[in-house]
Amino acid sequence: MAGPYASRPVKASDPAVAPSGILLAHLASPAAALRQVLAAHAVRACAHIVEIGGAGLPITGFLTHRPQTVTVIDPKIPDFSAEMLNGAPCRLRHRAAKLQEVEIAPIGPYALVLLGLSLKPFGRRGATPPELLALAAGAEVLVIDYALDLERAQGQIGALTATRPAPPNIDLALTINDEALRAAGFDRRRFLVFGPA
Repeated sequence: MAGPYASRPVKASDPAVAPSGILLAHLASPAAALRQVLAAHAVRACAHIVEIGGAGLPITGFLTHRPQTVTVIDPKIPDFSAEMLNGAPCRLRHRAAKLQEVEIAPIGPYALVLLGLSLKPFGRRGATPPELLALAAGAEVLVIDYALDLERAQGQIGALTATRPAPPNIDLALTINDEALRAAGFDRRRFLVFGPA
């Protein structure tokens, strides 16, 4: 298995490791993986983790603790399930689906991770449906990363942060000095953690 702070997706050929999916070119550098490292640290005390997004670089390969459940939902990630993670029992599920197609019912207190916030509408369902806002409001820990220059993210961040009763524990401005991220216009980022950190 890849180390706890792997900078690339782990090999899908390893049966004990979840396949990562399509890694977008602007997220292929070790510097871009810093977001997953930070998110994994922020959720290290959480028994249940839900990530929306993460195709190509899901949080699963960056977790160093032993959660009870991990669910990753993204249309670009291969379906995958396992019953072990980091040498301990864990109900691990990667779902190749749009957020609006999946009913999410976390067990117990949970963390919600939204790295690279850039949700899209699906059919008649908006990009930030009421179910997502309820998940954000109910999360013990909410982690959001987004590109400051991505208009779609700018239109979604306000609704998500409005679900929280207190300001973020962590509010980082990041500039990832990577040519591919810079060319895509995604090098300037904001990283937020609400709840325990």
